[in-house]
Amino acid sequence: MIELVHEELSVLGSEGGWVFWCLLGLAFGIAYSLLSIWNLLRLPRAPILKSSQWKCLLLQGSRSPEILELLSQRIGEKKLEGQVNQIEEEMFSTAERRIPFAFVLITTAPLVGLLGTVSGMFTTFDGMSAPSSTGPASVISQGVSEALITTQAGLVISVPAYFIHNALKVRYERLRHGFQQIGTALQDKF
Repeated sequence: MIELVHEELSVLGSEGGWVFWCLLGLAFGIAYSLLSIWNLLRLPRAPILKSSQWKCLLLQGSRSPEILELLSQRIGEKKLEGQVNQIEEEMFSTAERRIPFAFVLITTAPLVGLLGTVSGMFTTFDGMSAPSSTGPASVISQGVSEALITTQAGLVISVPAYFIHNALKVRYERLRHGFQQIGTALQDKF
């Protein structure tokens, strides 16, 4: 299995040119970015309560009165607004920065694929204009292959990543909205 993957990458890398390797590096960057957002949305840095309690509270809101009561006891009345803001910062600030960054990486993939298309077309036109020892058809087919491989790779990377990114963003907004409701409920209580 590993040999087949290695062989396929070697073929795609040789036919796709340097742009294919850039796309492969970009794919790893996108994957890392999306995985880090997913991990952050599991609320590993959640203060005061356990992350499972926070998720229950944020997603169910007023249907979790015992957890809300526990949170209000642990926060106390002193400096409520400052503590709520600090908790919100700890829980959501990193994800808030990484979501747009991941989007930039995802939208870059088709553009890099387009760069590969242009590079392949240069190779094709060079093959058409210059006499070659292997014949112009092989140089032309090499250029067309590079153009198609990089275009396809850019789209294959970006389209699924966009859907995953959108699902993570919806989850983030849902958690954030739940936190805002909890902040309002705590202010009303005190």
